[in-house]
Amino acid sequence: MASPSLGPGAERDVGDGKVASVNNGRMTWMDVLDPTPAETAMLARVYNFHPLDLEDCLSARPLTKVEDHGDHLFISFQFPDQAGQKIVSRQVTMFLGKDFLVTIHPSSFETVSALFRSCRDDERARGSLMQSSAYLAYLIIDRSIDSLFSILDKVQASLDSIEAVVFDEVKSSASAINAARRQIAILRRVVYPLQLYLPDVVKAQKFSTEDLSIYFSDIRHKIGRISATIEEMKEMVEIYKDTDFVISSNRTNSVLSILTIIFTLTIPATVISSIYGMNVPLPGGSVTGPTGFLGIYTSMAIIFLAMLVPAGLMVLYFKRVGWF
Repeated sequence: MASPSLGPGAERDVGDGKVASVNNGRMTWMDVLDPTPAETAMLARVYNFHPLDLEDCLSARPLTKVEDHGDHLFISFQFPDQAGQKIVSRQVTMFLGKDFLVTIHPSSFETVSALFRSCRDDERARGSLMQSSAYLAYLIIDRSIDSLFSILDKVQASLDSIEAVVFDEVKSSASAINAARRQIAILRRVVYPLQLYLPDVVKAQKFSTEDLSIYFSDIRHKIGRISATIEEMKEMVEIYKDTDFVISSNRTNSVLSILTIIFTLTIPATVISSIYGMNVPLPGGSVTGPTGFLGIYTSMAIIFLAMLVPAGLMVLYFKRVGWF
């Protein structure tokens, strides 16, 4: 078990290495990866955290919240993260007290892990970053928000690639547009609660002797800018969706128009062939014998002419009314 009383810069793994801690003076940072009931039970024994807060750490549907328990804060945030080509949300929960900070997060969320390794391995960084629990919590939130900008750049790049081909009347961009819409929807679902609850993080000021209001104001401005960017992206992708729909509809209508015209031009031939297909005597038919005043192909020439003249007249009419 990692204890708050470990010496400066010390670290101790618990069980399979999911729990580690690092100290700087009286300040302790305990980092918990991929929590299970065993880790939350340990936290309940060491810090006496509220059972409902510990339950939220294990919830499959965590809520974004900031709760003040007097001697400590409970902070639960969702941050977007890039997992291959997908955007997923990662839960980061923090218990923040006067001389301790407990972070709980997935091992796949590298932002917090990288900051912890800096404090663990670099004494100078440890002294600079672990000034107070409130300042350390600010750094974690700030770097997690900063990682959002790289995700936004990738989404913007995908939108730029869609814009380059969305006006192509030959190929549809529906698949790429739907993928971008999904990414933006995930970002909006995660960022909106952040924008709503980040102002409450200023309550952590009571655990720091330094005035951190400017730092907390900075992260609020960042998340506001990110939220505005996401809304702009949403508007852009909706424009691309509408454009692709209109172009696809026009392309479909053009194809149907051509097929309809082709079918219409074959109507005279269909009518004549149907008439001569009946088992009745007709001029030039098999019963009366072919007409021969123009040779042996007289009947065929007359029938072709009877087919072509109406089709030609229809072509002239279609051009006159502007159908093609």
